[in-house]
Amino acid sequence: MLRSFMLRSFARVSCFVALLVVGHFAVGQDFSADVINQKPDAEGIKKIYSTKDKVRYEVQGQNPAMGPIAAIVDEAQNKWLIVLPERHMYMDSWPPMMKKPLITQLWRVDDVNDACTHWKKVAEQSGTNTNWGSCTKVGGDSLHGRSAVKYEGVSAQGSKEYYWVDTKLHCVIKTEGGTGGGIELTNIQEGSQPSNLFEVPAGYQKVDMGAMMGQMGGRPH
Repeated sequence: MLRSFMLRSFARVSCFVALLVVGHFAVGQDFSADVINQKPDAEGIKKIYSTKDKVRYEVQGQNPAMGPIAAIVDEAQNKWLIVLPERHMYMDSWPPMMKKPLITQLWRVDDVNDACTHWKKVAEQSGTNTNWGSCTKVGGDSLHGRSAVKYEGVSAQGSKEYYWVDTKLHCVIKTEGGTGGGIELTNIQEGSQPSNLFEVPAGYQKVDMGAMMGQMGGRPH
């Protein structure tokens, strides 16, 4: 029963975590931020902590009974930790049966004035460029007093989505449009982050979600 419950929750949570997961091409900055989801419910990423090579995302899934989930990404080694604080459990990798959406690699960019080149390269490497329509730099903008560069992306089907890249942090701090409804980072606080935020607390039990899903036919239930 618990296994089925966990799988259902992770299937929904994964798409929200993917909205703000680290790419592998740019050096990160130390900061924390609150995250506003433009969806009308309580799901999605609530908080983010970032260092130069690691990021922690605190997520609330569809079912509040599941409790908050923390996704910790070591971008230098391309490794994941999924932590369930209320259940004192963790996984040491992204569940293999759950595909990471393309946006997982769009979080950071090297050149804030030429993000389209980076994003298109990622799409080609991921084999998802068939949905690529166009990407256009709209120009400089400001969000909550921070300098940003705005981009417009249009899918092959004509759907529009907008991205704002922070010129100092070199990461996407706002998205608007598209099927996800958009997200926005607020209350950005620059500065070093506690190292224990990016580690599994002592005494947590490891969960093998991949094996669990394999035993259940490879699909979340």
